[in-house]
Order: sequence, then structure tokens, then C-alpha cells
Amino acid sequence: MSGTQAAELQIPGIGDDAGRPSVVVSYGLGLDSTCLLLRWLTEPQTRDFDLADMVVVTAMTGDEFASTAQDVETYMLPIFRRLGIRYIQCARSERTTTTSGDGVVILDDSSCPQRLHIDGAYRLSTEMITAGTVPQLGGARKCSVHAKGWALDPVISMVTGGQPYRHVIGFEAGEQRRADKDRLYNNSRRTGWYPLIELGMDRQACAAYVRAKLGTSWFKSCCTFCVYAMSTAAGRENMVQRYRREPLAGAQAMFMEAVSRRLNERQTLIAGSSVAQMISEAGLVEVEVAFQRLMDETEFAVYEVRRVTPAGREGRRGVTARSVRRLACGSQAEMNARLAELPGRRDVGADRIVRHRLAAAANCEHLFVVAPAVVDDKQRPSFETLWAQANGDSLF
Repeated sequence: MSGTQAAELQIPGIGDDAGRPSVVVSYGLGLDSTCLLLRWLTEPQTRDFDLADMVVVTAMTGDEFASTAQDVETYMLPIFRRLGIRYIQCARSERTTTTSGDGVVILDDSSCPQRLHIDGAYRLSTEMITAGTVPQLGGARKCSVHAKGWALDPVISMVTGGQPYRHVIGFEAGEQRRADKDRLYNNSRRTGWYPLIELGMDRQACAAYVRAKLGTSWFKSCCTFCVYAMSTAAGRENMVQRYRREPLAGAQAMFMEAVSRRLNERQTLIAGSSVAQMISEAGLVEVEVAFQRLMDETEFAVYEVRRVTPAGREGRRGVTARSVRRLACGSQAEMNARLAELPGRRDVGADRIVRHRLAAAANCEHLFVVAPAVVDDKQRPSFETLWAQANGDSLF
């Protein structure tokens, strides 16, 4: 968490006279945190604090399913309004933020919230698409850190004003490892609190509780292209069901994957497969039609892509550096013709995308490819040095 003092924070839209909460609930909009909030709001004896001492905060990624917003607006916001729960909805307004609140926007700060600002401001999908990539499994869940943590940290610092607080996160009983990682962010002011784990409530218990309270089933919150949600057979089946109800969400996931895959055929939303394959095998024709419409409406470009993977320590694989450069823009047909004029060995991958590959060192890759013209030119400052070191004089 940020160590910046509240006096230094400047985030327009936050009610400065609302008091300093001692309990901050990160509301992810999904099943687990909804279960936790319902329990506290409908069974006062289950909490050890007054509701006036609690604030609920959501960082909007901009890419949640529309059904999630509908459920929250239908079932949870009326309870918030009736009980006067302070609810802050925030988001990134640009790619990067600062601990002082630059790049963070307050979408709503109210004890009478009327709607969910599900579209956010700067979408996580925008970050992914303009970088020509997809979220990565494992590690530090950077997609969540960027889209949620970077917005939440300065907001929580500001509303708590440097006072001690319990930071409530709805990890269920099967997520002890995630809670253990979260505890690493504890400090003299912030104490992570995981009530569902304390209660021994797993996802099945949460689902039963919410169904009993609201008379409806509640989905786990996730972005429409969540790689974690699609990492298991059950998760993929769930996503197929949601895409069937919301075809455009599936089409947008296909579009992100198509952009990423053209630059790197290994970069898909499902390890060893693809979201495109999953949708095809499920017979989601409406999703495929919507995806094709997105592609038809998109300008295309020819990109030069280079990658170098330097050796890491102790013989391990290092971190890959990439250079992406746009060479020309136009219709897809025009760019295909332009690609045909460029040098390199013509290669048609398993994804049926044509790439022109040029000679490069064994730990490098150099290619030209046609892709939607949505990826920004980008390379790290040290890239040319790394490239030259890997390829030596043979390039010149």
C-alpha cells in the first residue's frame, strides 16, 4: 500500500467531510465479496463495527460483464441506499498512475449510489490491445495490480487519512495463499482482513448464502477476457455460458486475442488453445459474427516485430524484450499486398496468419505481419543494445 499521507493526495470527487473509516471493503462485484457484504448488511450481529465506520470501494477495470453491473444495480445498490453505505467507485484515467493520485478518477462517491459505473475510464482492455498482448497467468497478477491496485491505493490512503484501518478482501476459504500474499502489504496503518476465510466459507457456501438471501445465482466477477477464469474446464464452460448471453463480450475477447496472436502466435488467452477455438467448438455463431464485424470495421497495419531473450542468471531464461514498429496503415487487403512486398521467408502459422520471417539469432525473432492498427510503437531504451549483442555483426 502507498505510504503517501492524505494531505499530499489530490483526487477530485472524494467527499473530504465524510469522516475517516476504520473498515475499508474492496468490493470486487463478484460472488465472494457480495456474500460478505450481504452478511454484514443483513445480519448486524455478524460484524464488530458500525456501518458508519465502513467504506466500500470498487476499482472499475472497464471490462466486467454487463450482467455483473445489472446484478449489482438490482440487488446491492438498493441495500447501500437504504442503509446509507458510503460507496466509492474509482478507476484509472490513463495507463499509469502515481501514489499521489495522478491518473486516478473518482466515478462516484456517494451514500446513495444510483448506478454502477461499470465502463470505468481507462480500460484494462485498452492497455492490453495497445500493447499487443494479453494478461499473463501466474506471478503477481499484474493485470489486477494495474487495473485495480493502482486506482485503489491512493483512494484508500486519502479516505483513511493516515489512520489505522482494516482492509477487507473477500478471499474465500480456498484462497488462503492469496490472503498470505496480501498480508505482505500490511503496515502500521493497514491490516488485511479476510472474514470468509475465518468463517471457513468456500465458494460453494458463498453461492448458497447469496442464493438464499437474494433468490438468484451470482457469478464470480471477472473481466470478459480473464485468463484465470479460462484456466480450468469449469471456468471455460462458465465463460461459454456468459458469452452465449453476451456475444459482444466474447467478440471483444476474440479481438484482443487476435491482435496479440498476430504479433506472437503463442500469445493466446487459453494456454495450449485459444478463446477463438473455445468459441468455435461451443458453436457460438453470434460471437463469431460480432467478432468479424469488429475486424471489418478496423483499420489494419503492417508491423515489424523483433524479440530478444537474453540469458538470465545461472543459465536461466531471461526476460524477453520486444520492439514493435508500425510501417504502414490501410485496409486489410492493402496491408496484405504491402506485406507481400517485404523481405523474409513467408510462413503460414497454425493460426493461418501469414508472417514474413527474417534471419535472427537463436534467442531472437524478427518478422513482419499484418494486424489491426491498434498497437502502439514501443520498445525499451536498451532494446537496440540487447538486439545488437545477440545478433552481432551478422545483421550488418
